[in-house]
Amino acid sequence: MNDTLTKIKNGKPVKAVKRFLSWRYFPFITAALSLLNYYTGLDIFYIYYFCITGTLILLISDDSTPLISNLILMAVMISRKNSTMPLMGGSAYYSSSVILTQIIILLSIHILALIYRLAKTIKQGNFKFTPIFFGLCAFAAVLLLNGLFSDGYKPKNLLYGLIMAACFLGVFAAMKDNVNCSKESFINVAYSFVALSGVLLIELLVTYLTTEGIIENGTIQRTKLVFGWGTYNQAGMMHLICLPPILFLAGKQKYGYLFSVYALAATAGTIFTMSRQAMLGLIIILPLCVIILIITGRNRLANIIIAALALLGLAVILGVLWSKILLFFESLKSSFETGSGRTLLWKQMFANFKSAPFLGVGFYVRYDGYSGQSGLGFLPHMCHNTVFELLGACGICGLIAYVAHRIQTIICYFKNVTPERTFIAITVLAILILSLLDNHIFNIFPTIIYSCFIAMLVKSEKAENKLQEAAMLLPASA
Repeated sequence: MNDTLTKIKNGKPVKAVKRFLSWRYFPFITAALSLLNYYTGLDIFYIYYFCITGTLILLISDDSTPLISNLILMAVMISRKNSTMPLMGGSAYYSSSVILTQIIILLSIHILALIYRLAKTIKQGNFKFTPIFFGLCAFAAVLLLNGLFSDGYKPKNLLYGLIMAACFLGVFAAMKDNVNCSKESFINVAYSFVALSGVLLIELLVTYLTTEGIIENGTIQRTKLVFGWGTYNQAGMMHLICLPPILFLAGKQKYGYLFSVYALAATAGTIFTMSRQAMLGLIIILPLCVIILIITGRNRLANIIIAALALLGLAVILGVLWSKILLFFESLKSSFETGSGRTLLWKQMFANFKSAPFLGVGFYVRYDGYSGQSGLGFLPHMCHNTVFELLGACGICGLIAYVAHRIQTIICYFKNVTPERTFIAITVLAILILSLLDNHIFNIFPTIIYSCFIAMLVKSEKAENKLQEAAMLLPASA
């Protein structure tokens, strides 16, 4: 039986499928299908595509890195027509029995394939117990116990805790020892973000061109920047996390300066989402990426010229639109005073924390003033800050577990600083910065992306060190 399976796996048809799924430009096919789905509402067929290709990667590929491109593009899966968001009409598509049954079956198969891959890795002795794994075990345990001893404990707290534990620990454990962290793999993952960026830019441009009243009296009405999969804040976050991979490619590829030019479009996309948190993140992330690009990347002169021209263009724009920009910063200043309603949420969180300081009150508590506009109906109210959310939902235990995990990831990165690992770290940093003003790290799809990247950081932690150690031993053995 095993011989038959081995022959099938090593046969020409299966090898051809493996090559196709690991092809550098495969994510662009997924991106094209994403756009087709977004404007036609063929969500269930898109879900079939994701689950079939993802399951095949897990079952027949030795390297699970191509799965990351699938998971990245899943974040923009929900179409305009079938969006569950109230701002988009609150479609019942995903709650209909016919669609929901198919989704449950497909996801069950995909999850079983993920479990099979993890079990196979453990059985073969390839699973490594790392400090971050144990740290995530502790964090996952706290997420499962969220609100356990509080007066208003709800059983669905356990369900959401299980979902979050699966996104943080389950995805990390399944991917950690099954990803290939060669330089080629990092480049392929970066190309996945280029594909995602293309989808985001097209959807943003079409929204501007087709939405009535989106610009009134010279002012962009950002509340009308709504997509099937999220609002302007989710869009801003997605645009922003594409920038580190794009600029990484700008420093790695032969004609990398073309990616530098494309990064200007991605930057404009981030700004035109009108997400103020994304703009604040951009002020930190973009200069950091450009400095690293110029110091460590190829095509240094071309990239310096592009950066200089971009700064010149920015100066011209600032000069022409200075009065409008001043008004924007004045509104930004006033919004900081109230946190755009966040301070009210944070005050309620502290009251919740005081009532249950050990394990919190759980995720499913009501926050007055919470918009609830950002996505799926089963997502709980959140207080728009990672630290505060953990204190309110999981108490001091949640915060301690998270801080320990955060310290471990920082130590992991600095053990082996390379350009490849740096672009991963900066992308994670972008998610974390924006999660101080929103719910991104607890919104499932960003969590999955985060866990995949932490898995790549851990897997690549000692890659170069081992090669160096082997090189040092060669003369002695000779």
